[in-house]
Amino acid sequence: MKKGLTIVLTEEELLDLCRIILDRDAEGALAFLDRHLRKPAQQALEGG
Repeated sequence: MKKGLTIVLTEEELLDLCRIILDRDAEGALAFLDRHLRKPAQQALEGG
């Protein structure tokens, strides 16, 4: 079963994400995912 996940980012958070992608910053990417996707992903898995 597929589930969609939408996150809303501020302009500052979006710029941070773009910097992470351009720099290929693995550590920054992991921190970003932990900060912005951990809770929504858990809620999606729990059916919330």
